[in-house]
Parts: sequence; C-alpha cells; structure tokens
Amino acid sequence: MPISKNIEETTAFQAVVARQPICDRHQRTSAYELLFREPGSELSAIANGDDATSRVIFNAIVEIGLEKLVGPAQAFINFTRDSILGGSCELLPRDKVVLEILEDSVPDPEFLKALSTLRAKGYRFAMDDYNFQERLEPFLQFCSYIKVDLRQVDRDRLVREIPVLRELPPALLAEKVETEEEFEFCKSLGFQYFQGYFFCRPKIVSAQTMPTNRLALCKLLSKLYQADVTSAEVEALVAEDTSLSYRLQRYINSASMGMPRQIESIKHAVRMVGLDHIRSLASMLLLSGLEDKPRELFKTSVIRARMCQILGEGPSRQYDSYFTAGLFSTLDAFLNCSMESALDLLPLSDDIQDALLRGKGQMGNILNAVKSYEEADWNSLKDIGVDSKKVAQSYLDAIRWGEDLAK
Repeated sequence: MPISKNIEETTAFQAVVARQPICDRHQRTSAYELLFREPGSELSAIANGDDATSRVIFNAIVEIGLEKLVGPAQAFINFTRDSILGGSCELLPRDKVVLEILEDSVPDPEFLKALSTLRAKGYRFAMDDYNFQERLEPFLQFCSYIKVDLRQVDRDRLVREIPVLRELPPALLAEKVETEEEFEFCKSLGFQYFQGYFFCRPKIVSAQTMPTNRLALCKLLSKLYQADVTSAEVEALVAEDTSLSYRLQRYINSASMGMPRQIESIKHAVRMVGLDHIRSLASMLLLSGLEDKPRELFKTSVIRARMCQILGEGPSRQYDSYFTAGLFSTLDAFLNCSMESALDLLPLSDDIQDALLRGKGQMGNILNAVKSYEEADWNSLKDIGVDSKKVAQSYLDAIRWGEDLAK
C-alpha cells in the first residue's frame, strides 16, 4: 500500500476553545473558564476527559495563546486526576491558571499528595460542582475556590450550608446563574464570584493551526523517551520540522511563560525549558492531531516500548533499540499505511526493521513475547522462550510508566 502524502504533511485544522466569564459581585470579569469544544460545534461532547484537558491546554498555550483568550484575567481549566498526576498542568503558568478538581474525583493518598506538591509550587485549585458531598471534603484544604452548581442544590440547603462554607478560606463561586434574581440571591448568601448564562454563554475562540507532521513527532518521542537522550539530539529533531519549531518557540515566547527575554533559536528554546517540558508538549501535540485515532493506540505504543526496553536489558544488548522497536510497533496504525511503507521513511537499523517486519532476531523475539502477553496467548508465549514471569512483571512496570506518559 503506497504511503500517503498526508503522513508527512497533514492538513491544518482549527484549534478551538470556548471561554465563559467568571464575574465578581460588581459583574466585572475576573476570570474565564476555558472549555473543550470540537471544531464547528458550540456543544461539549467529551468522550475522554484526559483528551479534553490536553487539547484545551495545548490550544490555549500554543495554538491560540493564553493572552488572547483571557488577557490579564485568570484561566480556570478542568483537570482530571490523571491529568494532574501526569504533570501536564505544569506546562501552564502558575500565576495565570486555576486548576479545577472534578466532582467525580476520589481523594486517594496519591492524588492528595500531588495536590499538596503543586500547591507548594504555587498552583491554585477550585473544587468543581461542590454540592456538599462529604467524600470531597479532603480536597477543600487545597482549594482557593469552591464552585457550587445552583441547578443541583435547592435553596433551602444553600441557606443552611453556605454560612458553614463562608467560614473556610476558599472563595465561593456560584455556577449556572441564569437570572438577575439568582444573582442577587447568591450575593445575599455571601458568594463572591459568579458564572452562568445571566452574564454570558460560552463563546468560541479559534485559530487556524500549522499542519502537524506525525512522522516527525514519532521520531522525536522515540528519542525523548530514551534514558540517555541529549539536548543536542532533541534540538536536531525539532529543527527538522517547521511545525515543531514554530509551536515550541510560540509556547516559550508567550507572555504567560514569563521568560525574561525572547527565545531566538531552537537550541536556546530546548535548553531553556528542558526535556521534560519538550516531552509533554510533543505528547500533547501528537494527541491533539489524532482525532481519527483512539487514544489507547498511543498508550499501547509507549507500554510496548517500555516492556521491550525492560526485557531487552543486558550487558550486550542495545537497550534503547528495544524501546524504539516497541514504540514503532504500531507505526502502521498511526500513519495509515503498511509497516513496510512506514519504515521506508525512517532510518532504523536492520535489527529493528527485522523485528518490526518479520519478528526476527532477539529483538523480534521480545516484541513477539510482548504482543503474546497482550493477547493472553500463553501457548505462543511459552513457545517463544522468554521468561513469562519477567514478561508479567515488565507489563506491570510498563503500564504504570505508560499511563503517566499518556496522561
């Protein structure tokens, strides 16, 4: 099957974010909530909360610009538990954003520890849709705002409960305020901030974006997830692709990043923000361009890569080559072509190509073992001769590692 030109030059798409103002008691805008929207739609249809968060962050800070979206105001953004644990929130400037903890979140020790760490770094939180649920109370100690949905709580309960909340440090924010009478009622109870159709419906802000080169992103991610990657290697890969260079410099040069001076070169940009930021940015860029691909495909790729890397450890083995073989084992699905056509575009070593195309060699043996384990094909796994206990342990290690990377 011939490779499509779209692999190397995908078409530009529209970056879309909706924003809804958050007003103070004098109806002055003090912040905006940034909301996920699909291009061409004014409605929110969220199939995956992590994807929605990633796309809002990426569109806000890179494609459209946080300054254009909110100006001097604050930006409220919904964050799932996985998005917070994955660290993508740290791409955002702490003095410009409020991270909303979703009402279906569970305050387990790992999540609370992450919130405490971010709070110590200067990030602020809002408890979203707080309707006096006891299970959410552990979150309140980290919050600067508590958002109460008027459509979910009757007035008698508001009158009883709001005086208790007023004794806590977080400011109170009334959501779904739809009439002047509701606004005045909430003011009388002591709410300080308000959001809803009475002030403004969410409005769409969009921008045309540069084409995303999936192949360049795959090559960059392969290098970024290698343990011994150097800044010079990353600089060279970023410089190869115009869209990567553009987005990286746009992200760093945005006023919200607060850099003391403008970034003038790729070398300067990579070294200024560090490899962790580049890794997060590249992952979000890849996911933001995969509307036609299931998110699990990316997770499968990085989990396979890590399993192959763990199983390929040894004094005479090419540790990073095993990672690359696992990562690129789904390349045909990413690029909509045969594996042979995909590999024609990548300068991979013969042993990696043998593993991917024919399942040959020690690397191919390990990749086959990983695939057999995924499919619970125990007979094939036994025939391959790789220690099944080690494969099982590598899966547990890799899935934890891969879940973090794909957040």
